Amino acid sequence: MHSMNKRFTFMKANLIIFFFCFTTIVLAQNSVEVQVTVTDEQQQGIAEVTVSIKNNLHNYIGLTDEKGIAYFQVVPEQYQIQYFHIGYHSHQYTKDLRTKQMIGVVLTPLVKELQEVIITAEEGKGLSSTSVINRKAMEHLQPSSFADLMELLPGGLAKTPNLTKTNVIRIREFGPSISGYATSALGVQFVMDGNVLNSNMDMLQAVKDNQSGASSRSTNGYGMDMRMLSTNDIESVEIIRGIPTVSYGDLTSGLVLIHRKSGYTKWQARVKADEFSKSYYIAKGFTVTPTWSLNASLDYLDALSDPRDVYETYKRVNGSIRSKKTFEWFGNTVEWRSNLDYSINIDDVKVDPDTDYLATDSYQNRRQKISFSNNFDYKFQPGGLFKHIKLTTNVNQGIEDIKQSVFVQYNGPTAVSIATEEGVNDGFFPDLSFVSHTKTEGRPLNINGKLETALEFQSGILKHNLELGVDYKYSHNYGRGEMYDLLTPPSTKSPTRPRAYKDIPAYQNIAFFAGDRVSWSLGENNFGLYGGLRVSKMLGLNHNFDLSKKVYFEPRFMLQWGLPKVALGEHILKADVTLGYGELYKLPTGLMLYPDKTYNDFTQLNFKPENTAYQAVNYMTYVDDLTNYQLVAAKNTKKEIRLDLSYAKHEFFINYFDEKMPNGFRSVSEYKAYSYKRYDTSGIDLEHLTEKPKIENLPYEERKVLQKNGRRENGSSTYKRGIEFGYASPRFEGINTRFTLSGAWFETLYTNTIPVQEKPSTSLAGQDYALIGIYKNADGNKISGMNYNLVVDTYLPALDMNISASFQGVLFKDDTREWKQDQPTSYFGVDGVIHEFTDADRKDAYLQWLVRNVSSTDNLNRHYTFDLQVNLKVSKRIYKEIKASLFVNKLYAYMSPYTFNKTKIYRKNTTNPYFGMELTYNF
Repeated sequence: MHSMNKRFTFMKANLIIFFFCFTTIVLAQNSVEVQVTVTDEQQQGIAEVTVSIKNNLHNYIGLTDEKGIAYFQVVPEQYQIQYFHIGYHSHQYTKDLRTKQMIGVVLTPLVKELQEVIITAEEGKGLSSTSVINRKAMEHLQPSSFADLMELLPGGLAKTPNLTKTNVIRIREFGPSISGYATSALGVQFVMDGNVLNSNMDMLQAVKDNQSGASSRSTNGYGMDMRMLSTNDIESVEIIRGIPTVSYGDLTSGLVLIHRKSGYTKWQARVKADEFSKSYYIAKGFTVTPTWSLNASLDYLDALSDPRDVYETYKRVNGSIRSKKTFEWFGNTVEWRSNLDYSINIDDVKVDPDTDYLATDSYQNRRQKISFSNNFDYKFQPGGLFKHIKLTTNVNQGIEDIKQSVFVQYNGPTAVSIATEEGVNDGFFPDLSFVSHTKTEGRPLNINGKLETALEFQSGILKHNLELGVDYKYSHNYGRGEMYDLLTPPSTKSPTRPRAYKDIPAYQNIAFFAGDRVSWSLGENNFGLYGGLRVSKMLGLNHNFDLSKKVYFEPRFMLQWGLPKVALGEHILKADVTLGYGELYKLPTGLMLYPDKTYNDFTQLNFKPENTAYQAVNYMTYVDDLTNYQLVAAKNTKKEIRLDLSYAKHEFFINYFDEKMPNGFRSVSEYKAYSYKRYDTSGIDLEHLTEKPKIENLPYEERKVLQKNGRRENGSSTYKRGIEFGYASPRFEGINTRFTLSGAWFETLYTNTIPVQEKPSTSLAGQDYALIGIYKNADGNKISGMNYNLVVDTYLPALDMNISASFQGVLFKDDTREWKQDQPTSYFGVDGVIHEFTDADRKDAYLQWLVRNVSSTDNLNRHYTFDLQVNLKVSKRIYKEIKASLFVNKLYAYMSPYTFNKTKIYRKNTTNPYFGMELTYNF
């Protein structure tokens, strides 16, 4: 028995080491040591050369160190050896490695190719419209967060970062000037190293969201906060603006694929400082064995809203350990990637003691996340039906807290209700002043799993690449939610009560997908066709939800025609035409499906004699469940057509897109009639009062009122269309300069698709107005315009320096208001009966107040003309391993005047230059 316990303990220890220390048990076999030395023509060692030693059974990959040396332990056999480096010609040969030996090779530099350093986003040539941003472009841009990369998209412009507010993503739109259209941002899915960054159960919200700008730091209904994503560890980014393959779902607007560094690297350090932030980064890639590498990194950022204000800050810390292991299994290659990530993001706001003598108010939003992922990619040998089978798994746990302190002071005795159930209840009188402490606790757990396979086969002239898979997402928030003392509330008019998030059901979604990319050639015409279908369904929902009965089908098709090449002079013109159609769905988030209940407290008795012992307050409390069981997924239908041209290293594309999302999510107001009693205390004999009055002994008056509640609806329509374009020249010899022009014409129509209920803010004869108007629309608008961005960059190989200037701005922009109607279509009162509003009612003494005040400028359009800003960026390698960079955005800015309401308005340039610098060090 003792021996069995020892064996069991040993097995448990090995399992723990397997999952948390990235230890792999590999069968030992005889091997020989091989030393590879790679040099240039001057016999100087070349660092970071990828050396591949492989045959049909074994595959070894390694990187040379700073001396150009790499070591391998290989099974004695014959191998093909290949050498790859971005600045040199690749080289390969076959050699017997049956004994210990040293191998030397000299690589030839790619002089011309070395000058093609790309510091802007490249347009992908695939079936979907994609912007590809490489490491070189990110280094030259010098970003503080992922939000800065949006400048590189067609139509993107440089912006001064605001890291103390939530940074949401906008793709193919200017962004609405009014609220209620956040689904476009929510519908962009972020995927890092194959793992979805799930935010469906992000329910964190401040108890008092109007304190210290708490609402501007919330991500509820907006999706990913790009401040939280550091770019230091990123190797490349693909931003799919068009139609993704069916392997990706639960999105409407776009897809962001982030690939982080993997494999051997030197120690890398980065220090950046600008007007608003400073950041530090250190990382290293280790080669444990020729087939196993580890990457570790640590990143820290500290930002201010204003350099003069140290009491409003944002801090971000990211730490990561990533493992990549390849090994042979049944004659095929398995690639195992494991990532362990930790991040913490802190928004902190305190009252400046110089402006508030109490200095009690404070706000802190603290978000931590621990993520562990295991991705297995089983790659088959070429020539078979199956290409690979891939399993992607991720578990991440959030530890999120909002803490608030607010000083509350009343002008006189104020009563509050603490009832949590509907009915008549006695309230209480809190102190006239106190400090209210509140906390919101979120503990979202996200588990994502994806199993997919790829097959390849030939059918006549058709070559098929088939993808099949299943995708499952699970999210549950185990937090205690909003917590505060009901006797010291932050506000007496709060319509909510504390609620535990852990009582909310889990969020589950499963999807199956199948897609096939078919390619074939007819003469000199090359064709590529992709067709796929994704089928998804939410699980575990109450049967009252319409979503519980719905299955969503998402067909997606893309066709590319590679036209015959045409010889023009000494070069070849290559042209591709690509068409796409896709239907995409974004499911409601957990907070949309399970909103807080609303507590409406109506004062029935408020008796406050001088003797506080006899003071009494009584309420009638109504508890309303605002769950909208008819809420469904938002649907976006995408269409696009793109032309790609390539001639003598000149690259050009133009793309027309059309996107319609008629049922986005929004919060709407609904009025409901409530009845309560108003007790009369005028008959109480105060001189002979011996106890608190009892409501059953008091006369009363029956009252009915209309009270507003908010609920989620599929009531926002977003219609986007536009033209994206881009041109990239070769780097011209002699001046080593490259010109890149990109831009876009966007037209976006934002409209409300459901009627709006409004109550006139007036009173007649001392009584509140008792009717609610139902109007056709709320404030909507159409924003259209064209952005441009011309980048002129010069690369000086002798100095190893990049210099770029960007000339960017808005060529024109129109903001057209949706016509606001002053007259309601109908109205209702406390009886709930809806009446049609006629033209004759405009003259009725009581009904005329339902006609809204619409000013002469409410329905006027704004036409903005040309503006320009010039940005400068410089990167210079000082020594072999040290590079210094600096940037100045808005070095020069001009804003031309525009006309509004027949008046010419001169825009004052209030934008200040934004500048900073950084040092990077590889050692």
